[in-house]
Amino acid sequence: MWLNFNDLRAVRTGHGLGAGSSRGFLHRRRGIWRWLTVRSGKAGKGKGRSALPRFAQARKAEVLGADVRGVRQKLGVLPLLLTLSFTGWCAEPGSVIQKRVSEVQLTVVATDQNDRPLPNLSPADITVLEDGRPVPRFELRAAADLRLRVGIVLDLSESTRKLWTTVRTTLSRSMQGLMRADDELLVIGFNSRIELDRTVAHPAELEVALRNPPAGGLTALYDTLYRVCDHAVFAGHEPHRSALILFSDGEDDLSAHGLGDAISQAERAGVAIYTVTTHSPKKRLPGDEVLHALAASTGGLDFVVKDAQQLEKALAQIYGELRSSYLLYYRASENPGVRAFRRVRVIPVQGDGSRMRSRAGYYTSP
Repeated sequence: MWLNFNDLRAVRTGHGLGAGSSRGFLHRRRGIWRWLTVRSGKAGKGKGRSALPRFAQARKAEVLGADVRGVRQKLGVLPLLLTLSFTGWCAEPGSVIQKRVSEVQLTVVATDQNDRPLPNLSPADITVLEDGRPVPRFELRAAADLRLRVGIVLDLSESTRKLWTTVRTTLSRSMQGLMRADDELLVIGFNSRIELDRTVAHPAELEVALRNPPAGGLTALYDTLYRVCDHAVFAGHEPHRSALILFSDGEDDLSAHGLGDAISQAERAGVAIYTVTTHSPKKRLPGDEVLHALAASTGGLDFVVKDAQQLEKALAQIYGELRSSYLLYYRASENPGVRAFRRVRVIPVQGDGSRMRSRAGYYTSP
């Protein structure tokens, strides 16, 4: 029940009850609220006071006291309601001011002048540049004890059919000696689409998984890489080392995505791509440039092997890099609010012939 404050003040003070005016107040009797009208006439004999009903005059002070107490109680609750309303308004998702703080994570492979892994690399040994400007604070962590999440991506299209027997036999034998029990291994086989998608609990299961996969057809290389980099195996917040080992000739004749899309997806997921193609190292085929771009942009390496022995050496080198690499962390600079690529370089402080390799950079989120 809301009270008419103007009417209540008029009754209490006696103002505003001039000739011809009409005011009143609420009165509660037997649980029922009634509006009592107060009329005033002209000043004269016997009419110097308001023409209130006798009952209203007798009970005016009591009624007004109760009404004023009720008003004070309502007014006392008003600040609390306003406070709760303001708090609720501030708690609405659209009203909270949030600031995104992003962290850049890069994998760094450090080797000496003889391509041997550098142990015990410290932040004092390197300089990190983002778009040519030094990054003042960063952290460096060895990845030797981190879990590996490795995806074996096999091109099963018609153009690679002749290579399949060598790759299958060598891969099954080599990975058993390279992977640990807590590592995760994903096997993907593709041609015009993904034909094989299987998580292998132990490298020994590779022989069964690769026994008779579907082969032949066109090649959707870029679409496959785009999807695989978003696989659940590579998700998660605990530190780990992610990589793809791609066996392909680099040809694509079907994908809706392009080479740049596949590289961007791998960079966003933090997945290094190592590529292996099988032909004479003396030759240079058109697909080799694609494989080199995939590896160089994501922090991997590209290999051209001619037989099973060279393939085993390539796999051993890949595994050695994954175990001896480092994880580099630093806070990203202010986000301009648009998607942009920021180029990152890691260079050694000492000019002793050592080399640092990582992916080319990262994309900001709008």
